[in-house]
Amino acid sequence: MREQDYPTEQTSEPPNPPHGRIKSFVRYFYNRFIRLHGSPEQVAWGAAVGFFVAMTPTMGIQTLLAVPIAALFSINKVAAAATVWLTNPVTAPFIYGFNYMVGAKLLGYSLKAPFFSNPSWETLWHSSKSVFASLMVGGTLTGIVVAVAGYFLTLGMVRTAREKARRLRRKKRGLGSTGQRV
Repeated sequence: MREQDYPTEQTSEPPNPPHGRIKSFVRYFYNRFIRLHGSPEQVAWGAAVGFFVAMTPTMGIQTLLAVPIAALFSINKVAAAATVWLTNPVTAPFIYGFNYMVGAKLLGYSLKAPFFSNPSWETLWHSSKSVFASLMVGGTLTGIVVAVAGYFLTLGMVRTAREKARRLRRKKRGLGSTGQRV
């Protein structure tokens, strides 16, 4: 019998399941992110700026806003540009919807859009001001919360990853935790 005639084991999973590609992408992004140049604080501040801008209703120009802000404060521009993608075409309806509800509640506006009950250009024009104000107020508030949380999460993540890499390099060179050869 030839080798190709032997029965082979069949699996029901495709060779590259989608969750495997997603997991691989997340791991790649994480590894690139923790290796960004700059101190852990600069990377974390860059991420915080990106997270804050991501919450504002500026989709389409978020990177154009985040990078100059990061440059102005001498923090990591790549981290700022990467984290604005928290708001993307998939997540935007949920994020902006939540921000609108927060802003509308704080400003005392109705959560129901008046345009849908009375569709006209005039209603659209008048309601757009309250919608934009609600998005700005809600986005600013949630942006502050997400930026603060993102700063500390990113700071811890980068510090931990860099310390782990430092320990592995020391171990590989045969140095103990005090820097002495073992």
